[in-house]
Amino acid sequence: MNMVKKIALFVPWIKSKGGMERVELNILKNSRHKIDVYTFDYEKEKTFSDFEKFNIIRLKNREYRKYSTVMRGIVLGMDILFTKVDLSKYDVLLISTSGIAELFAIRNHAKVNIAFTHTQLRIAHEFYDYYRKKSLLYKILLPPIVFIYKRIEKIAWKHIDYSIVQSEEVKDRFRRHGTFSTERVFKVSPPLDLSGVKISKKTKKFFLYNSRFTDYKRQDLAIEAFKRSGLQKNGFKLVLSGFIEDEKYFKKLKKAANKYIVFKPNISEKELKQLYRDCYATVFLAVNEDTGLVPLESLAYGKPVITVNEGGPKEFITNGYNGFVVNADVNAVADAMIRMADKRIYSSLKYGAEHSTRYTVEAFIKKFDELIDALS
Repeated sequence: MNMVKKIALFVPWIKSKGGMERVELNILKNSRHKIDVYTFDYEKEKTFSDFEKFNIIRLKNREYRKYSTVMRGIVLGMDILFTKVDLSKYDVLLISTSGIAELFAIRNHAKVNIAFTHTQLRIAHEFYDYYRKKSLLYKILLPPIVFIYKRIEKIAWKHIDYSIVQSEEVKDRFRRHGTFSTERVFKVSPPLDLSGVKISKKTKKFFLYNSRFTDYKRQDLAIEAFKRSGLQKNGFKLVLSGFIEDEKYFKKLKKAANKYIVFKPNISEKELKQLYRDCYATVFLAVNEDTGLVPLESLAYGKPVITVNEGGPKEFITNGYNGFVVNADVNAVADAMIRMADKRIYSSLKYGAEHSTRYTVEAFIKKFDELIDALS
């Protein structure tokens, strides 16, 4: 029998209810290894309450929320880069990263350093052009900051032995960016908590978009496409649920909405499950999403998906089979909604759970623990 390993899980922040936090909780709850969590920014009231059940060690007593987005990234990055922790008692330093967190490996080492990579820093890679166009401040500050960051990033990846990813998209980014050898990257299937989840044949006339409210999730595109589709005349609604990460963006969305567009922010897991059961179909339009658990959750409830031809969701959704994969264009998304609303087309889609049930928590943890054993 394999030995229980001692793992130091480094998470730069725990401050929302997103896919990354769900994965981290699945590891903490289900792995047979002993895990302590190290973090800089832990906001209990904004994340899942289950984190309180585990040993969370906060490395700095700093209120990161008081900084602007750019300054918060810089301050946190500097703290990650220059903080040294004694990890000599651990077999594995596991770094949960969506960018920046890998800098922790430069000064911190266990017997083996493994990065659980949700993505590399998007603002420095996939989202660079996207953010440069956002404002004059970004246009001026981003080039020098990213120039410096990329050089430090390359140093950091030299201190990492292996990486674990959840999609081919994220694995391929290592090749595209030249930051890490794909020969040392191992893929696990993303975990879905399917306890109590069953195919729901009951449908109400609404499209569900469940995701954090932040601009790169493109809820604004969903709103404009729904209005253009004219489906409200047929009794359809668009329901937007998720954690409010960007208050300013959320207010902008509410301004653009009409009475057929319903907001369900910061709802409970029970309420979210009911929305999945009741919805007609789901929409997921995020910019170049890393993996995309929402489309998989939708399939588990037997609901087809409209998504964009970018990132991880392309690995799960096949156009015309279990949903529609379209360009990130208002007319294209609106047309997909109209086609989805056609009962003949809807009934021809294979939107059962047979695809999503391959992505269970049990399968994820089995592979995760096997990798920890093999790599350490």
